[in-house]
Amino acid sequence: MKGFVVTLAALACLAGPASAQPAQPAQQDPAQDVPQLRACAVAAGLGDPEKLEACERPILRSCNDDYALCYNRLFTAWDGLLNASFRELSRTGVLERRDARNLQSAQRAWIKFRDEDCDFYAGVWPGSRPPGQLAACRHRETRERAAVLTVRLEAAKKLRP
Repeated sequence: MKGFVVTLAALACLAGPASAQPAQPAQQDPAQDVPQLRACAVAAGLGDPEKLEACERPILRSCNDDYALCYNRLFTAWDGLLNASFRELSRTGVLERRDARNLQSAQRAWIKFRDEDCDFYAGVWPGSRPPGQLAACRHRETRERAAVLTVRLEAAKKLRP
């Protein structure tokens, strides 16, 4: 029995301090989320939600287990892509002036719809779920809109050299 206790003590010393934390994946710089997401999404094809979800995996791997935090980070990345596509569409001469004004009006209406729809969606869930539900809804809706605007941008670029 004494040998067993000595063996356990030796193993405990080799294992390191009891407070040691398991290794976490390296944190990806959130500033890199948008360019990496755009490159992946354009290459994968913006019309396939499964491929878009695959593009999100590097961001998700660098998140912790906080549901709302992860989806807010994804929302921020897709929102950055959406805003970049919107700016390029509306301000670079890719669109006619009238079309750029129409896009701006449509975008304002879409933002209002997204916010009200997600507020409703999050309000349906009782307890501690609303922050996570709100973040997931904003992420999902923004990902879809970013894909639409980026597809339109890529098509407009081909039409106007």
